[in-house]
Amino acid sequence: MTLNDSYIENEIAAGRLVKNATTSGVAGACYELRMGTVYYDLTEGGTRFSLKQGEAALIKPGHRVVLITAEELAIPDNILVRVVSKGALFSIGLSPVSTYADPGFNGNLGIVTQNISDKFIELPQGEPIAKADFNELSAPAVRPYQGQHGFQVGIWPIKTQLQKNYRDVQEDPRVFSEKDEAFALLPLATRVVIRRVEITQIWTVVAVFLALFVNTASLFLISGQWVDQVWGIVGNLAASGIIALAALAVNIFRRNG
Repeated sequence: MTLNDSYIENEIAAGRLVKNATTSGVAGACYELRMGTVYYDLTEGGTRFSLKQGEAALIKPGHRVVLITAEELAIPDNILVRVVSKGALFSIGLSPVSTYADPGFNGNLGIVTQNISDKFIELPQGEPIAKADFNELSAPAVRPYQGQHGFQVGIWPIKTQLQKNYRDVQEDPRVFSEKDEAFALLPLATRVVIRRVEITQIWTVVAVFLALFVNTASLFLISGQWVDQVWGIVGNLAASGIIALAALAVNIFRRNG
C-alpha cells in the first residue's frame, strides 16, 4: 500500500518519516525531496562541495554528481521508499533517477545523476530534485538497513575497483583501439569531421612538399645553375618531406591506439 498525502503529513508532524521537511513538499502520494547544502562530483574524483548560504550546486556538462537531500529520512522497518526524478530536471539535461531507501534507513539521501546536456546546470538550495513515495510492507523487514550513509561519514563510497582505464582492458577482444572507443562516444557528424581533418593534414604536407620542390627547381632553371643545385635541393626537400610525413603518421598512429 502506498501512503497518501494526509498520512505522510501526519507522520511528518509527529517527527517521523521525513525530518527537516516542509509541508509544501507533500503532494498527492509523495514527498518532494529538496537540494541540500552538500554534493559530490564523481567525475572529479568524488570531490565534496559544501555550499555557502545562497550558493547553488553547479553541475558541469557531462559530469556525474551525487546530490545530498536537505531532508533526512527516518524509515521504519515496515516501509520501503521509492525515489524517482523530477521531470523538470531531466527535461533540462539531468539523467533520470530511480532508486529507493530500504526499511530502517536513516539519514540524508544521495541522488546520483549526470548532466547529459551541453549546458552548465545550477541547482539552488531548496530546489525539488526528486519525488519519494512510501510503500507499506506486508510485514516489517527481518533484515532492515544498517550502517551509515556516505553523507554521515563524510565521504561518498565509490567502488573504484570496478572502474578501469583503457590500458587495463586494451587486451580484451571486445575493446577496440583507444581512438575508436573515444570516437564511439562522439556524434557521427563529429567523427566524420575529425577523419576529414586528418586526411587533409596528410595532403597538406604532400602539397607543401611538392610546391617547395617545383618553386626551387624553377628558380634554378631560370638562373641556369640547376644541374648540381637542384639535386642538392631535392635531397634536402625529400628528407624534410619524409620527416614531416613520418611525424604526421606517428601522430595519427598514436591517436589510433
